[in-house]
Amino acid sequence: MSKKLIAVAAAAALALTGLVAAPASASAITNVTIYDKTNTAGLAFTAGHTDSDSAVTASTFAAARNVVFNTSVTNQATRTAVRFDVNTASAASAINITATGGVRMIATIASTTKVTDGVQALNGSTVSGALTYTFYAWNTSTTAGSVVIDTGASKMTFYVKGVVGDAYNVATPVWPTSLPQSSTTGKVTFTLTDAYGNPVSAASPVTITPLGATASAPTYSSTNKTWSSTLTVSATATTVALQIEVTAVDLSANGFAAPANVAFTTVTSGSLSAQVTALTAQVAALTASVAGLTADYNSVAKKYNKLVKKSKRVALK
Repeated sequence: MSKKLIAVAAAAALALTGLVAAPASASAITNVTIYDKTNTAGLAFTAGHTDSDSAVTASTFAAARNVVFNTSVTNQATRTAVRFDVNTASAASAINITATGGVRMIATIASTTKVTDGVQALNGSTVSGALTYTFYAWNTSTTAGSVVIDTGASKMTFYVKGVVGDAYNVATPVWPTSLPQSSTTGKVTFTLTDAYGNPVSAASPVTITPLGATASAPTYSSTNKTWSSTLTVSATATTVALQIEVTAVDLSANGFAAPANVAFTTVTSGSLSAQVTALTAQVAALTASVAGLTADYNSVAKKYNKLVKKSKRVALK
């Protein structure tokens, strides 16, 4: 190859490298319009969220495990995803979007899109004449995750959290170890979760059914993050049966596990005075037994000592 051809080939290669490696132009974000439960018609943000307390949510709980975003005003309540419209300045721009926590994203929703689909990194762009990039985000956890939108020229961070569903599972029940007759201080505590495992703190169709006692209506403690019910035991109960049950719609046909909506146990009960009398009798019996064993031991020891002394006298003769 001649020097001239080599020079031409090198120049062509260099030009091609420049075309491939040339970065897309960076343009500032002018605003991000979010369509969520509160802003169903869209609200433009010129700055990101200050913290996760500002997290946005979809309109409803994804009971069918589908990702839904209907543009129709009459169907806004069925949306299970949040829509983001990223608007950039006049120049075209590459847009990199990353999510954390339980947040997942997708550029286009299909009728078959499930909550397990989507990604945590999207690469999009705007072009001259079309300066809006749209994507959708959702979260099945009520713990907020972040969505970071970065054009290289500016960056905004938003937070998305899930919508808590109806109570589906009775979890972590803590039963009383004993329930004396006529006592009013016994308590059972537990937690409730929805089908995705999120804690449920709102009023729920949960009932405590005791046998041998009565139970107060369950209440939720925002401090302890638990539900509880106080038990009043009857004066004659010897065993108290306790059942916690939450009325739950079975969503297993949608891909969830069957609801774990019932917990049950039995707790012994009895009269405190009767228990004291029984324990006193047991102590007296044990005392008498020890006294008898002590007398037997002393008798055997006395005979043994006499035998030892007699053996010594025989040995001396």
